[in-house]
Amino acid sequence: MSRLIKAISIDPAKRTIEEVEIEANNLEVLYNHIGCTTIDFVCRMPNGDALIVDDEALLTQPQPPAFKFAYFQYPVHGIALVVGSRKSGRTIAPKLTLRNVRNLVKFLGDIHTEPIINVLSWD
Repeated sequence: MSRLIKAISIDPAKRTIEEVEIEANNLEVLYNHIGCTTIDFVCRMPNGDALIVDDEALLTQPQPPAFKFAYFQYPVHGIALVVGSRKSGRTIAPKLTLRNVRNLVKFLGDIHTEPIINVLSWD
């Protein structure tokens, strides 16, 4: 068992945003909380925070309810976790507060988003 950290859970189906405790760096815990089998870290912020999301949410039919996060250009479908990270890649508590996140989220409900692929070059 790894150590517990605070994270912020965004659930667009229930329209809730709340603090939760999760086991840091435990994929099974992340899968269970989000309700998926594949995750992705999106919306990496300069402060080290990011959203952990269901990587295959756009491939399900119907797609789960969505929300808009102010720092991310695309709708996010399904439950997401806001977490922080160390330079080593270890998951830690986010720097954003619950109040910050509540101000950054707009629930969109049942919408459909076409999947896209973005490729970034580091050259």
